Amino acid sequence: MLYTRQVPGEFSAWTEAGRKGWTWDDVEPYYNKSETTLSHTKSEHRGHKGPWFNRRLDDIPMQNISETIAATSSFGIPYVTESNDPSAPAVCCARLDHTIDDQGRRCSAFDAFLPPHVALRSNLDICTEIVVTSVDLEETPNGLRAVGVFFEHDSIIRGKTHRRYHCSAKREVILSSGAIGTPKILMLSGVGPAEHLKSLNIPVKKDLPGVGANLQDHLGVPVIFKAPKHDTFEKLLSNPFSILWELIKYLLFATGLMLCPLPQISIFALSRLLDDDSNTVVHSANGKAEFDAHISSNVPDIELMALSINASDEQFVELKDWYTGAFSYLCVALRPESHGTLRLRSVDPRDFPVCDLAFLTKPNDYVVMRKAVKLGLALGRRLREQGYPLRDLQVPDSESDEDLDKFIRAGSRTTFHYSSTCRMAPEAELGAVDDQLRVHGIQGLRIADASIFSSIPATHLQAPVVMVAERCADFIKASY
Repeated sequence: MLYTRQVPGEFSAWTEAGRKGWTWDDVEPYYNKSETTLSHTKSEHRGHKGPWFNRRLDDIPMQNISETIAATSSFGIPYVTESNDPSAPAVCCARLDHTIDDQGRRCSAFDAFLPPHVALRSNLDICTEIVVTSVDLEETPNGLRAVGVFFEHDSIIRGKTHRRYHCSAKREVILSSGAIGTPKILMLSGVGPAEHLKSLNIPVKKDLPGVGANLQDHLGVPVIFKAPKHDTFEKLLSNPFSILWELIKYLLFATGLMLCPLPQISIFALSRLLDDDSNTVVHSANGKAEFDAHISSNVPDIELMALSINASDEQFVELKDWYTGAFSYLCVALRPESHGTLRLRSVDPRDFPVCDLAFLTKPNDYVVMRKAVKLGLALGRRLREQGYPLRDLQVPDSESDEDLDKFIRAGSRTTFHYSSTCRMAPEAELGAVDDQLRVHGIQGLRIADASIFSSIPATHLQAPVVMVAERCADFIKASY
């Protein structure tokens, strides 16, 4: 439910890497096209006529969130109320926008872009409960072309004979199955690393090593404290009267905890600007230029999400009493250097692929994560200094590199931001699509999902993916 755009500097980096037509000035209109902001109605940098609603929640019910805002300011990290303002500093504590409409309902991409009047169009057929088995690729006098897709009824019954269908494409096929599904379909179609396809006896239609390469995710490590239960979401789990009252407030007035997504603020930082203890932002002679979000070197590499809940999967005995809840800083590395691979497990399209995220395989990723965890610990200390009653629950044994690395390895988790497995780049740079999202060497085939990002965006992926889809639609229209 988080609506967060990339900072302009990311698109500066894309331009410096050779991408054409992907500057901030190129993409901002497409961000604006899809959205209607309910909280920033006077902003000239936001959309006001799109089908996808988002808003900032002005009521912060948790004291630990407001205390965090005060603490970050004391570290030299400015507080901003509009996280998607392109003029906002790259380093900041930001109030987040959420995809919630004016009635207090979640406004998902499904709600926004497939409402009934669209889903029932006479020129649109939606096939549910099916699995795409491959793209139909045909050799033509002008080269390889996508002419359709094969698909079957989906079923978990192994060995069952499935009726096979074929859908012809007069113009193009667009894959939008995500960073896991799209490379899987391509490889099943004979498009991908030739040696891997040959090992599964899949006929190679196009040797494209970039398919399934460069798999990335944002690694998260929670630093967790004990906090008063009445100031956490966990009070809903322990008190049936509390959850009933919050449900009534939501149903009658669209207010209260039932409306609140878990992250209401995030702290974005640059590891190189944090001192050794991560409790002070250190400026060089460049001063404010280091906060300029339009400069490619200033793209944040750390995010801390302040969460009034236990952000790990561990069930702590200490949280089972009536008084103790959990407050977490989920420490995230936004620009990992590590990248992994996706490969087919078998030729069965119902088999999950083999995904190796290769977390922490580059030494610098440890450097960034140590700074992120130290920032979480420093914020916890500052909250205590401000009088807020925090106690350690899941923290490192010390702040030595050895203990921090042990803590990072033990507590690391996915944030489900899988990307970059069919990245936009030349073939020689392990790219799979060109600057107009066309698959290299195949006519009539494009990709529009998180797999096309050259590297994982330094933000939450929902809004960037919709922007890519809006751009893909215009690329297609311009071609015909």
